[in-house]
Parts: sequence; structure tokens; C-alpha cells
Amino acid sequence: MIKNFFLIFLCILSASCSKKPVVTDEAKHVDVQEVYAYDVPYIINYPAMVQGVVDYQVIPRISGAIYKKFYKEGAFVKKEQPLYEIDPRPYELQLKNFQGQLIKDKAAQDNLKIIYERYVDLYTYNAVAKQDVENARINYKAAVGNVETDIANIDQAKLNLLYCLVRSPADGYIAQRMVTEGTMVTAFQTVLNNINSVNDMYLLFSMPENQRVDIEDGVLDKTISVPKNYTFRIDLQLANGKMIKDSGYVEFTDTRISLTNGVWNMRAYVDNKYIKNKLLSGQYVTVYIHGIKYLKTYSVPQQTVLHDDVGAFVYVVQNNHAIKRHVQAGKMYGALWMITSGLKDGDIVITNGNIRIHEKSLIAIDNKTNSKTVNTVDNMAQSNNTIIQEVNEVSKLNGSSPAIAKQIEKLNSSSSTNMKGY
Repeated sequence: MIKNFFLIFLCILSASCSKKPVVTDEAKHVDVQEVYAYDVPYIINYPAMVQGVVDYQVIPRISGAIYKKFYKEGAFVKKEQPLYEIDPRPYELQLKNFQGQLIKDKAAQDNLKIIYERYVDLYTYNAVAKQDVENARINYKAAVGNVETDIANIDQAKLNLLYCLVRSPADGYIAQRMVTEGTMVTAFQTVLNNINSVNDMYLLFSMPENQRVDIEDGVLDKTISVPKNYTFRIDLQLANGKMIKDSGYVEFTDTRISLTNGVWNMRAYVDNKYIKNKLLSGQYVTVYIHGIKYLKTYSVPQQTVLHDDVGAFVYVVQNNHAIKRHVQAGKMYGALWMITSGLKDGDIVITNGNIRIHEKSLIAIDNKTNSKTVNTVDNMAQSNNTIIQEVNEVSKLNGSSPAIAKQIEKLNSSSSTNMKGY
């Protein structure tokens, strides 16, 4: 009896061990985005240096010792306003010397003129040779030349006396002095001071050549749009991280690539009257360029794109399951990644939770967004953890200030050497 019971137990145990366990495929909870192609704004930033539109060096035109100073450092000076006086006494003596030389040479000229006229009269009576007359004429002409030279020397000496008073080359604010009274200065070499504008400012920066070519190719292929004549709107970031929106516009792009470092030099205009933080000449800032748009392009959050041994891919939801889709990834901007191929309008792309799934995983959607409304952000906004939707670039530019609007209208109405083909 016990033996039979033991055999029955072994049979039941054997049957239970041979039965396979049941595996259930639990749905993975994810966030998704319905993607559509749209015009993606692309913002580029560069370091820039502030320079006054008025940025003149005060340089003397004569050499000498600084005798007097007529201005207060940091004050506003008008064009032709006296700034320095160089010791005029050596130039006054030089003027007197030339004036005395003129008196002597004029006396010699008068004497040689009389001799020449006398030889002409004697020649009519054959009392002197023709060569004597020619010699007298040559001596008289040389005396006339000496007088003319003396007059020129006197004019130059008078001009030097005028140059003893160093005047402002333009309207602007004068910086800290570089010389003191008594300092010896050299004509056309010594910098005495700088005159800078306070309201009208330039921002000098450069775009790498490869980036310029990419933009140009995109414009030619009609995959990228830029403002007319490259009049990009700009934002500024100060050294402390503060952002200044709509601070100006790009008003100049160079007609050639720099031979020094192979970059494309650009210049933006900023009016200090329309921003709260005043820019000073020599200051360094970061400039953000608005106006570049990638036309009809897909973009997804960067964490959406994964990589395998084939390349970049995303997970697309089809029939509640995750399907791997290989894509061509383009540029990254902010928290987004542009996709140049591999997606189509209406695709449901998994944006969050994709690292926990595999192909054919059952999907449960928690949150669903639309790329046209969510992804319209720029990299500048991301740096401040703020989502800012780009609106019409030209209207923003023209709304910055009346002065800027007038400049933009003038620039856009004129032809541009480097944008004629566009």
C-alpha cells in the first residue's frame, strides 16, 4: 500500500515538472509624440566683442611735450573740441625762422630780378653775350623758387602751430587718459586717448566657414531659410548670464573669408538707448543669432534617438507595439534632435521610457504630445530652462525700436553683394 502511494506521488511530481511556466507580456508605460514636419528655428551663438560705432584713437599730428589738458575723463566731447595742447614754443620759433628766411630770399629775388632785366637791356645793344642773359634768368628763377619754398615752410609752420592744439576727432565720450602733462609724444604714433560712442554700438563676431557653407547650401537647396541680406535678429547674454532679448540686428557681413583664421566676419548693431544694461566698448558678450529655419523638418527630444550597430533609430508605436525605425539624425539644438529622414507625418514616436523596451514590446501610452506645438524651442531658451516659441522674425526686428526698424528697412531695400543669388 505504501509502495503504491509512493509511485503515485512520483508520477504527479514528474507531470508537474514537465509542464512549462506561463509567461505574460506586461505592457510598458511610455510617453509618445506624434511627429509632423515643420519649420524648425535654429539659433546659433557666438562670442562677440563690443565696439563703439564711434571708436577713434586720439593721436597727435606733431611731436612734442604735452603742455595742457582741457577735458574731464569720461565726459562727452564734441568734434573739434580741444583736448590737449602740445608745447607750441618750438614751433613758434620755427615759424619766425622761416619768416626771416623769406625776407632774405625776397631781397635776393629782387636783386636778381634787377640784374636779369639789366642784362636783357644790354643784350639788345649786343653789350653782353646771350649766355650771360640766360645765367641771369636762371639765377632769378632760382630766387623765385626759394621764395616759394619759404612761403610753403611758413604755411607748414603755421599748420604745426594749429596742430599743437589736439582736437577731438568725433563726438563721443572720452576714455581714461593714456598720457599726462609733460609726456613726450610722437607724431602719428602715440595714442593720447580714445573717443567712444555710448548709444550706438557694434558687436563683432565670426561664423566658421563650414557653418556658413552649410547654411548657404541649405538656402540654395531650399531646405533652409534666412532673413533677407542676413539681417538676423540678435539676443545678448552678458558675462553674468543675464539675457537681453531683441537687442539688435546683424547689419554687416563681410564680402570675403578672413585670410587670418578662415572665418566669416559679421557685425551687429545695438542701440544702448533701447536696452537697460549699457554696453561698453571692449566688453565681451555672447550673441544669439535668430532667423535661420530648417524647412519642413522633423525634430524629437534627444532622448528619443537611440543607437545600435546599424546607426541611429527610434521606436515607433504600431498596433500598440514598439517597432524599431532607423533614421538619419541631423543637427542637435537645445533639447531637440532634427531628423532628416526615416520619419513621416503622423508617426507615433516613443519619447520617454524607450530604454526599458525592446522591439515588439507591448506599449501603454501615458502622455501624448504633438511635435508642432511642443518642439518649437531654441537652444537659447534651453540654456535658461525656458521654452520660448519663435514668432515672425521680421516683426520682432521691426518692433525693437523706431531707429532699428528704419535701419532694417534701408538694408532690405538695398542689394547685397553676398546674397544677390538668394
